[in-house]
Amino acid sequence: MPRAHKLSVPDSVDATGTFDMTAKLQRFLASVPDDSVVEFPAGARYQVNGTLTLKNPQHLTIEGNRAVIVATSRGDAARSQWRIENGADVIFRDLVVHGANPHGGVGKAAYVRKLETQHGFQLEGVQGFELDRVTVTDTFGDFVYVGRDSHKVSSTNVWIHDSTFARDGRQGIAVTSASGVIIERNSFTDTRRSTIDLEPNARSWLVSGVFVLDNVVGKGRLLFVASHGRGPVDDVVISGNRLEGHSLTVDTVAAENKRRSNWIVTDNVSDTTVRSRPMRFTGIDGLVVRGNRQPVAGGQPAAALTDVCGAQVDGNDFGGAAVRSSGRKCAAKLSIPQPPAIAGRPASQIALPGPGHQSHTRTVVLWIVGIVAVLSGVVVLVLALRRRRRRRRRSTASEESP
Repeated sequence: MPRAHKLSVPDSVDATGTFDMTAKLQRFLASVPDDSVVEFPAGARYQVNGTLTLKNPQHLTIEGNRAVIVATSRGDAARSQWRIENGADVIFRDLVVHGANPHGGVGKAAYVRKLETQHGFQLEGVQGFELDRVTVTDTFGDFVYVGRDSHKVSSTNVWIHDSTFARDGRQGIAVTSASGVIIERNSFTDTRRSTIDLEPNARSWLVSGVFVLDNVVGKGRLLFVASHGRGPVDDVVISGNRLEGHSLTVDTVAAENKRRSNWIVTDNVSDTTVRSRPMRFTGIDGLVVRGNRQPVAGGQPAAALTDVCGAQVDGNDFGGAAVRSSGRKCAAKLSIPQPPAIAGRPASQIALPGPGHQSHTRTVVLWIVGIVAVLSGVVVLVLALRRRRRRRRRSTASEESP
């Protein structure tokens, strides 16, 4: 939606990072009308030791121009760098956010229990939100937390893309109560707990329509995708992700009497061999695991399925590891989840690869191996023909000698 107003952060707000500008920035943001674009000066640095809160913003764009919001003090549990309460059609673009965690990453010191709710971005009941080319680092809590507000309104249509997340104290992106969440083409590294956490905090909370697509995932202490919690988590697609120094660990455990449905895990590639089971699925109706590459050694299964109905697990490269299934024998109809229509994002459809499908990476490797084999054969043939011609020349020369 076009924005009617363009405003710049006032020059009276110190942009050198020398003084705490929480109060001044908060007063300015509170004065911004709906349908606005807020411009941060390029190269600016703002010390923010409190929380910048947007309450019910409507059609608001924050153009960061690579400006930096940095916390220099530990703060308390209630502090997040940005908190967005309700509102609709909110965009953050090209902004850098640094938390105050001096030990962010996979080490033991990264997690501080009393500060675990200090997030880079905290969304509460937002209806349409975008993070575009944003950088978040060094938080005590999550890079991004997506949940509901005090009136039980869940967030919807959240698009997090082309952004960089590094060094935190808890989850990478946590989704506790939301629908229509697209996480794509981001870079994650040095995550203390799980990179993506889909975890309803109560039986009445719901997570649905989550798409984790084409991200690059580096070091992380725990799982790539974790999904426990007390409520349902349905319609999840995890596809095309590249894991470097991280295993393809996906763990979903349905709460009692809260079966989950429509989980699709396809074309993900890990370069890390594991000696323990990387994937576990429990209590799901409709599951596809296809075209993934995750080397598994030590005789462990690649995946364990318990009470899963309608499972399709094929076309994967698990290094020969088996898939174990237990529980009742049952069937379920799979419904392929589709991403929500989000302004600015090209329309796309999730297509399920066929049963004989192999991951793109594995296909490329097989092509390379095939090409090398063909070229080797050509070289051998050329050398053989040259030797044959040389023998013929020697024979002819011998016959023509007096």
